[in-house]
Amino acid sequence: MGFIQDLFSYLPILAQYFFAFAFLITVVVFFHELGHYLIARFCGIGVETFSIGMGKQLWGRHDKSGTLWRVALLPIGGYVKFYGDADLTGKKSPNLDLREDKDDKNFHTKSVWKKIATTAGGPIFNFLLAIIIFAGIFIYRGESIVQPFIGEVLENSPAHNFGLKKGDEIISINGQDIFSFNELRSFVIENPEKELTINIVRDGSTITVSLFPELIVDKDRFGTEYKIGRIGVMAMQDPSYHSVRDHNIISGFYRGIEETFNLSGKILSYLKNLFLGRESINQIGGPIKIVQITGEISNYGIIPLLSLVAAISINLGIMNLLPIPVLDGGHLLYYSIEVLFGKPLNPKAQEIGMQIGMTILIALMLFVTFLDISRL
Repeated sequence: MGFIQDLFSYLPILAQYFFAFAFLITVVVFFHELGHYLIARFCGIGVETFSIGMGKQLWGRHDKSGTLWRVALLPIGGYVKFYGDADLTGKKSPNLDLREDKDDKNFHTKSVWKKIATTAGGPIFNFLLAIIIFAGIFIYRGESIVQPFIGEVLENSPAHNFGLKKGDEIISINGQDIFSFNELRSFVIENPEKELTINIVRDGSTITVSLFPELIVDKDRFGTEYKIGRIGVMAMQDPSYHSVRDHNIISGFYRGIEETFNLSGKILSYLKNLFLGRESINQIGGPIKIVQITGEISNYGIIPLLSLVAAISINLGIMNLLPIPVLDGGHLLYYSIEVLFGKPLNPKAQEIGMQIGMTILIALMLFVTFLDISRL
């Protein structure tokens, strides 16, 4: 009985986690598939099905163009199926004759450039979603700015050992101007054990200091390992050093683009270092980790949840561009070969590639799920 009572006590939390996760996945997948859909229609390609979710259909209707819009039971993905596709992997239907009229709606009879545009549309819309969300947050809430003055220096830290003092104003690091304490923090976090040349203003004079942020290896509350740099300084707590910068539509979208670009760069840098063996696989999270993070962040309100949606959307966009058959990046690789050699890759080679790609994806999903379970 005690177990059953405990289970019922957790039901509201489990429901919150489920609906937060379903919201995140639905928004991200919808925009991804919308990118494929809109560009396909622009290129004259017919769309048989636009599905949000996988599995049994819960709701569906056909529009005037003949597309079936459907919502399925499992909120774990979605897809767009074009005219001429044999299945959800995008493989050409065996009944399709490529000698048919080039102006028909079949995806596989279109020019390679229309195929490239339609395939790239999904990831592009993922980045666009992130830009819109970040821009909306900056326009609605503004941007908190803490001036780059040192409020406290921790003893025996790199900052203390190399002579930084309370009241120092950081004006640049490695030649890059610093306008806020957040920029200083980001620069330090991303460069553990790398030399930083810091220009500071002290008593009206400019001083140059070189130091190496110490490497900090820790785990977050979900058990995921992370590595950051730290120099041991804190910002000024005096409210006079804190302000909110308002943004209009133009500046808001500029900051949205900037945030999307910066986060994309961090993800790509991590993937590169992971491939080179410089990063730990323990920083990778799977579906269970995403559910945990989404549920926790939903406790803090809609804006943090939307920020997570933007971050996941960027991740999805980048991952889908990896040159792995089955993913959008794999299809783009095939089309690039077609552009280079003037003809499509041999169907048998494409089929083998699809099988290898599917094997890689299944193995990766099992691996990250195992990592998630090991952290529980």
